[in-house]
Formats: sequence, structure tokens, C-alpha cells
Amino acid sequence: MAEFAVDPTVPGPGEPPGPGHVPWPAPAGPPELLTGDLVPGAPVLDAPTLDSDLDGLADTTIAPLGDDLVLATDPDHDGHADLVTRVGVHGVVTSRYGPDGRVETEDHPWGAPPPPPPSVDPRTGEWTRG
Repeated sequence: MAEFAVDPTVPGPGEPPGPGHVPWPAPAGPPELLTGDLVPGAPVLDAPTLDSDLDGLADTTIAPLGDDLVLATDPDHDGHADLVTRVGVHGVVTSRYGPDGRVETEDHPWGAPPPPPPSVDPRTGEWTRG
């Protein structure tokens, strides 16, 4: 009868995977995702199904909303969307909560000229637009 050697580098059936392992699909986050003031009408979306920041937990929901496609992201996994991007027939609208707690919205209509390219300010060495 042949004998088999155990390879210590291969996890056994009951052992957890090593560091850096990301399960696929990502484990579900909260059972639903609240959009609050970030989307008109404050719709409640299904549970996140995508892991957009690769931390191993699902944090983004993609859902149709009227004529728009909504991507709502909850990176802190508290059940409330922190960033919502709506792609619709008129363009792309991104909403997020600013440092003061107010909703900040960026509107990018289809066919609009692109924003100015980023450049380095020669006096400060910081990146600027425009």
C-alpha cells in the first residue's frame, strides 16, 4: 500500500485560506442599501453584490431606476450609500456626502466638453484642473 506525504503549504479542508484571498463572489453586505438624499425619492436598493474596493465584502449595488442605471457604493458597510452614480439618457450624475454632511453633485451631460486636463502648478507643485 502506498503512503502519501502531507504538503504543509496546502490548506486542509477545514482551514481558512491565507492572507490576500478574496472569495468570489464577494460575501453579501447589508440586506439592503439605503440611498437617502443622494437619489431623488430615496429608493431602497437590493443588497450590494459587487466588491468595488477589493476588501472582500460586497459594497456596490447596480440597479435600474426609471430610465437610469444606478451604481450605489457603501465602502464603510453601514447600509447607507456614500456615493451614487446615475447613468441616464442625459448624462452621468454623481452624488456624495461632503465633509459638512451636505450632498455634493457633479453633473456630466453627454456631449459636454471634457474637463480641462490636470496639470502641475509650477509655484506649488500641486495638481490642478484648468
